[in-house]
Amino acid sequence: MKTPLVFSTSPRGDEIARHVAQLLGAPVHLCGPGRVDATPLVADAYRQGAPIVGVCATGALIRLLDGVLGDKMSEPPVVAVSADGKVAVPLLGSHRGANALARWIADGFRGFAAVTATSDTLYDFSLDDPPPGYVVANPEAVRPLMAALLKGEKLRVEGLSGWLELAGYPVSRDGSQLLRLTESPAPGPGLLVHPKTIIAGLGCTSRAACSEVVDLLEAALETAGVAPKALAALATIHTHARTPALLEAADHFGVPLRTFTRREIDREKKRLATPSATVEAAIGVAGVCEAVAIKAGTLIVPKQIAGNVTCALGRADTPIDITRFGKSAL
Repeated sequence: MKTPLVFSTSPRGDEIARHVAQLLGAPVHLCGPGRVDATPLVADAYRQGAPIVGVCATGALIRLLDGVLGDKMSEPPVVAVSADGKVAVPLLGSHRGANALARWIADGFRGFAAVTATSDTLYDFSLDDPPPGYVVANPEAVRPLMAALLKGEKLRVEGLSGWLELAGYPVSRDGSQLLRLTESPAPGPGLLVHPKTIIAGLGCTSRAACSEVVDLLEAALETAGVAPKALAALATIHTHARTPALLEAADHFGVPLRTFTRREIDREKKRLATPSATVEAAIGVAGVCEAVAIKAGTLIVPKQIAGNVTCALGRADTPIDITRFGKSAL
């Protein structure tokens, strides 16, 4: 996510703005008469697609956006927060993260989020803003599907549908609206949603380049018939946590890089498809990429080698909670 713009337009909202900025890991901008001008800040953030959180009146934030509003499908989340933090109002990008952001901010101040989107008042989430662990591959298909559901039609799901039923969606095996829940990138009818169940295990030498990692991983994904958006994380041994090629590749795929210690990796020795005595003699474990990929659950692509990089893919049965998978590389 791009660094959010967090600002207040009066001293009365400064304290709340500081708290919100701290929660989001973003700088705070104190705006208003005699202070910084919020107009260019908001315009720049909107054009860059960065989330915008203004501790100000909703009307004030709307006026700051005058002249910069663009396509609805590409607008960033924009949230207005009351000066006491008790009310968070998603103004734009409601299904691009604004509703979730508003709820998160409101929870932090024991307030409430004034969510008005029809789908969010009927269901726990909109299908273009699914819960963590799922990603929509063809967002253009969401609007007509949601419109059909609001008219009383039902959802036919290919894949595990329990999480959708818990959210209140009308699921039926005879439903007229198709939702395909799969790791496969194969085009087809209906809404395509990928569960983030895939871990790419990686090993490399100090000479590895990002392009080598990306090319090998893309080839492995193609071999497995897996969409890149189904990746939950890249993973490696802890000694590679700061390896530029791996960090850059993680940024390329938009996923985190997670790490495991030698001891944690060595526990998977008996499960490796291609253990290496040479690797074990060099670094103390019989393999890195397969061992960390297996941590997901099942090895689906064994070790692949290209130049200075090795890669393997592992799959979990359900979306992976990255916060509980290894440790952060950063």
